Amino acid sequence: MPNPCYGREWELNHLHCILNYALDNSAFKIVYLQGMTGAGKSRLLATFASQLASAGKRCLAFSYTAPNDSSAPTFSIPCFIKALMSVTELASSRDIRLKIDLIANNVLCALRLRQRLDSNLNRGETDTLSMLSESRLKWLDKQIAQSLIAYANHKGVVAIIIDDAHNLPTNALEFIRLFTSCNTPHAVTFIIASQQKHAFIYPPKWLDHAHIIILRPLDPDAMAQLATHILRCQGKEPQKHREQTADAIKRAQGNPYFLKQLLSDSDPLNALPNALQQFARTCLNAMPCEVARTLKFAASLGQSFNTHQLQQFNDNEQIRAPLCVLHKMLCSGLIKQSDEHFYFIHPLIQEALKSQTKSTDFSWYTYPRHHQPDRRPNKVTSN
Repeated sequence: MPNPCYGREWELNHLHCILNYALDNSAFKIVYLQGMTGAGKSRLLATFASQLASAGKRCLAFSYTAPNDSSAPTFSIPCFIKALMSVTELASSRDIRLKIDLIANNVLCALRLRQRLDSNLNRGETDTLSMLSESRLKWLDKQIAQSLIAYANHKGVVAIIIDDAHNLPTNALEFIRLFTSCNTPHAVTFIIASQQKHAFIYPPKWLDHAHIIILRPLDPDAMAQLATHILRCQGKEPQKHREQTADAIKRAQGNPYFLKQLLSDSDPLNALPNALQQFARTCLNAMPCEVARTLKFAASLGQSFNTHQLQQFNDNEQIRAPLCVLHKMLCSGLIKQSDEHFYFIHPLIQEALKSQTKSTDFSWYTYPRHHQPDRRPNKVTSN
């Protein structure tokens, strides 16, 4: 059973206000929803889509890594286009061709749209597209985006949701970007949700005109409501687990996913749930060795670290491209920067990464001599 969307009333209301404005003014609106892992972006969007469906409004939802409790299809350019065209996977090639001819503005747009759908083109059609300049192809793609939005709106679509946009490959992001630049008088709200990582460390320039909603940590009351729901789903009586709940809420610090993981453990005050340890292993294994080792060093220092500590690590480990490593660390979405200081996005993220280190991994580390005692960084400690 999916968790209810506790504590997100303001965000839900804001999404509905934007959508209603788009409907009342025949306007195309863009929303950028940002939140850390586990903050509840997918749950918020699923609740929003469910409310639209209950009101008889049509919404298209996609996720690049669709969660288990979501009906959103995994995003791909052909899948996205077919959904906007109201074409099912069972549609014949002939039906798709007829729909393309109906939607496209001209022959070249129709040809480019078929190419975007991975349709089989003959030699002459392939040669025709290959002779077009890059700027001409982009112009065709923009025309296609506008036509698809217009047709989707004609078919009753009022909202398009793309979750986990930070995981999209470059070509998919470039295609999505075309839709955000559409100047079309159609009442559609286009919602892009992502973590603060990869191409979304900072809101991209092409989302400058979007309404930005940043998911903050849930307040204690909302966390308590969610904890009660989680415990009941586990067949537990909330009143008998008040101490466990209080410990879990304190450690989760407003993160719904982390709260659920902690409540699944018998010792939420001290234990690190297996799911978080697996999350840390997965993240580190997907990174280049130098990046993974630097992250583990940073985690061994504590919740925060600074450029001086990184420099000492780089010198000792002979890191070849420290700026590149730092950039990849920021792109991971696990840390954030404030001037010369860096912070893990959540204490449990730091704990999970630290759990992957050994007590002897960084025994060489000593405090930088130029640090004042009252500003001295955390010393490396064993697990």
